[in-house]
Amino acid sequence: MSARDRKGAIVEAALPLFARKGFAQTTTKDLAQAAGVSEPLLYKHFPSKEALYLEIQDVACQGTDPLFRKLIDLEPSTSTLVQLVYHLMRALVLGLPAGAIDWNTRHRLMLNSLLEDGTYARLTYRNRFDCFCSRMEAALDAAIASGDAVASPIRKGNRARLAHHVGAWLATVHLPKKPAIEYKVSREELLRDALWFALRGMGVKDRAIRGHLAREPGSVFVRTRVSDSTRRSLSLRPSLLARGRQVRPALGGGEARRARQEVKRDA
Repeated sequence: MSARDRKGAIVEAALPLFARKGFAQTTTKDLAQAAGVSEPLLYKHFPSKEALYLEIQDVACQGTDPLFRKLIDLEPSTSTLVQLVYHLMRALVLGLPAGAIDWNTRHRLMLNSLLEDGTYARLTYRNRFDCFCSRMEAALDAAIASGDAVASPIRKGNRARLAHHVGAWLATVHLPKKPAIEYKVSREELLRDALWFALRGMGVKDRAIRGHLAREPGSVFVRTRVSDSTRRSLSLRPSLLARGRQVRPALGGGEARRARQEVKRDA
């Protein structure tokens, strides 16, 4: 194995260890055993535990997936806001799309960092989330200007951050094998609830949420291969936009009845 490959293998083995035990509780002996190398060989590639942890921070914070780039390049609008919040919540609640580092490990690294000195968390927020946050804020301003959302007394910047915190908490309570909180709905339904809760909290009007979720053709919202169950769950409310028309066939009998009742209430 080349030195570069060996270094990469050590980082890969160390990731779940730091995620599970945190920086302070992880020893170089633990790291060497996890990587299947001796401690002297570990030190050959990383002179200290701190050096290895910094490498992990760089790996976790570097790179931008194609979908992320596509989303942040969208022009600010209500449609863009809905798509940004949807994909944020989808990543946090469903762990999709999967990346080089699985979402469970990412969340555990964040939690352990917050319990220690917060370095990894600060790097992640600055390098991975700040740009996304600024795009959400710009899209929300455009939604307010178009009449699709109402102005809020919440400080600019915190509107997007607070929306993120909703999804981050949902991810956290699902880290144990048995979730810490029983929401009594499927993860797909929880995604729908979180999406609506976040958008409403940001001031987006119900009619705008329904309209832009229903306007699927040609959007990033569709091109990300949403599962049938997720699409049905998210389509329950958007389908109500077509007042007076038949509810989408994709809805089951019980869902269709509930949807028709909501149409009557909104009429």
